[in-house]
This record gives sequence, structure tokens and C-alpha cells, in this order.
Amino acid sequence: MHVGLGVVTLALLVGLGSCAWGSWTDEQHEAACNPLRSKARRLSDKAQAVRVPLVPAIDPSVVHLQLGPDFPDGLGDIDATSATESDIAAAYSEKRDLAGQAAQVVLDHRECFSDLYIGQASRIRQAPSEVSRVVMPAPPHCLDGWPSTSIGPQGACSHHGGVVPGSQWATLLFA
Repeated sequence: MHVGLGVVTLALLVGLGSCAWGSWTDEQHEAACNPLRSKARRLSDKAQAVRVPLVPAIDPSVVHLQLGPDFPDGLGDIDATSATESDIAAAYSEKRDLAGQAAQVVLDHRECFSDLYIGQASRIRQAPSEVSRVVMPAPPHCLDGWPSTSIGPQGACSHHGGVVPGSQWATLLFA
């Protein structure tokens, strides 16, 4: 009878010790991971804050350069009419660099991040780091290239092959 009671007591103590050990290791894991999560989020937020002029924030090449489910608020800086191809390419590179740093933190410490973040980080690391060419926005014009001043009213460009619609957004091209 005493042997059975001793075995039960020993099993109970082992179970309690195992729970305490598990709780302690969980706390240690969280203590190690929280600063890494904060660092990745901080870098991702910096990347999100970089606006690429004349490119909408919903453009797939730009929207994927962040971690987490939050999407950019604005649609880009439409008023940046003085932005050059070089300005646009440089802003993309800066955004990609910051997002790449955040992704590297995630990929170096996978044990601290969910599968969602790991997948997003992998996609960011595969994104091109540089823009090879920027196609600037174009105003509407006639099909034959005539720069008609009356585009908009009915009959504009009727003797020039019709109207080619313009674009308010730049397009990023990658090698």
C-alpha cells in the first residue's frame, strides 16, 4: 500500500515539475522572441511609411513589401508630379531594403513567427531589389501622337485615329 502511494506521489510530482518546466520554457521563448518581433514590425512599419511617388500603394509590387495583415492607407502620392523616374526607383529601393531587413529577421528566427509572417518574409526576399525601368504617367493623346487640346469633348481626335487614354500612375518594370 505504501509503495502504491509513493508511486502516485512521485508521478504527481513529476507531472507538476513537467508543467512548471513547460511554463518556464514558454516564458523564456516569449522573452527571447518579443524583441525580435518588435524589431521586424518596426522595420516593416518603416517600409510601409515609404511612399513610392506616382505608384498606387495597392500596386502588387509595392503592397507586398510589408509584414502582417495591415495594408497601406493611402493610394500613393498622386500630387508628386515633379517626381522623376530616378525618384520613383530610389523610393522603391528604399522600401524594398527596409522590408528586406524585416524579412531577414523573420527568416533568421522562424521559431518566433507564425507561418503567415514566414510566408510573407519569403515573398519579400524574392521581390526584386531594384527597378529596371519606370514608365511615367502619360496624358491622354491622339492615337497618331497628335497632342490635341480638346481631348474630352465628343469628336476629339476624330481625324487622328481616336483617343488613347492617359494614366495617372507610373508603372514599375523589373528585369
